[in-house]
Amino acid sequence: MKKLAMALACLVSVAFFASCTQETPNPTISVATQEGFIQNNDVVDVPSTCVFGFNVAAELNGKDLTKLYVTVSDGDTTMTWADLDLTALAATRSYAYVDTLELRRDIIGHVNINAVVTDAAGKTATASIGFDVNEPAQPLVSRTFEWRRDNGADGTGLESFGLEWKTNNSKETYAVIKPLNGAVLYRFENSEVWTNTTTDVEKAALFSELGEGIAQFKEISTTAANKDYDIVIGTIYNGENHLIHITHSTAYERGWHFTITGEAK
Repeated sequence: MKKLAMALACLVSVAFFASCTQETPNPTISVATQEGFIQNNDVVDVPSTCVFGFNVAAELNGKDLTKLYVTVSDGDTTMTWADLDLTALAATRSYAYVDTLELRRDIIGHVNINAVVTDAAGKTATASIGFDVNEPAQPLVSRTFEWRRDNGADGTGLESFGLEWKTNNSKETYAVIKPLNGAVLYRFENSEVWTNTTTDVEKAALFSELGEGIAQFKEISTTAANKDYDIVIGTIYNGENHLIHITHSTAYERGWHFTITGEAK
């Protein structure tokens, strides 16, 4: 009988000890889902202002909340966005965090917003929002140009496109145009490439598919008084792509004086 009483006492002690050492639950955190808030897997165009938020709470039997820590990462750098003492905010049981993020053109690609909530027991919970930042295609704006050569001297207007006249061009019946050192010159067989290329994304894709350039361009008459053209050439110079539509030329005195005009974008 004495042994049985001792066994019962031990069982009661073990049960009491287990109830005293039962682990408290972790705090909870979730992404705020209000209309207009950024959500996981969204795609956002720049420039824009992104609104985001997190809802944090202590469970019924959990310890009070103490801290909310938020970071923003663009893959290259991670910055602290918020480091909140929830006890100082008297938000020890629940808190709705809302903030904004200005998205600029120097942040393109995947962005992560990460949040960690901590309670008085040191327990944590995490949530994140991962989304893509995209730069939308920008429409191309064309500008007119005039390439001029007088008295056989070096002409004007070509250098910004990475081009130059061939030396002694005045003796040629066609204007000879060459790429400057470090530039690449292309001739497009289909002139429709001019009208079909309307955005910076389309232009970048067009030039990315080009192969080796040409050594010179020689199709503009230096003897025709007035002549219309529908010729498209292109250059890559100093990291920029130039799409050039030649539309007209005028000449007299057999190439000693002539101009080439058109548009570029």
